[in-house]
Amino acid sequence: MKLSEARKIVEREILSSQPECAIIESATLEYSSCFVFYYQSKKFIETENFDEMLVGQGPVFVSRDNGEVYETGSAYSTEHYLKAFELCGNPYGQPTNKVKIVGWNEGANKVQATKLIKAVSGLGLSHAKAIVDTVLSNKESLFEVNTTEDVESVVTKLNEYGFISKQLWSNQSQ
Repeated sequence: MKLSEARKIVEREILSSQPECAIIESATLEYSSCFVFYYQSKKFIETENFDEMLVGQGPVFVSRDNGEVYETGSAYSTEHYLKAFELCGNPYGQPTNKVKIVGWNEGANKVQATKLIKAVSGLGLSHAKAIVDTVLSNKESLFEVNTTEDVESVVTKLNEYGFISKQLWSNQSQ
């Protein structure tokens, strides 16, 4: 998708119901996964008078893949929404404590992976081993880490041990 196509989508889906607003062209951002647009009242854009400024709206994301539009708010920074969008395809996505192991590489360290899963999940040894064995039989496996804050480091360690894994987000069920 081209920037001009994404701009037309925003104009049609967001700005058509707000004729007093326009895209702030100088603030438009392009990323590999999406375009990010900002809009404001036309009067503010012309005059820079803060009395004419709208508040509360956030960046508008347009997916490069399918043209889907996500209108955000001002609760989080653009960087927060962008990170979520790039990791799960939705700027509103939130990280979960779920880890999905989708495969393994030659030489994967089964023992270290089993110990790690046992330590971070509260599962018993046999259950942690079953998760690893499932992956080694070329099936995906899912488990929950005790705290969401630890998931990123768990995924990193599993990948270092030769197990291809990722954190699931709130909009990803499996």
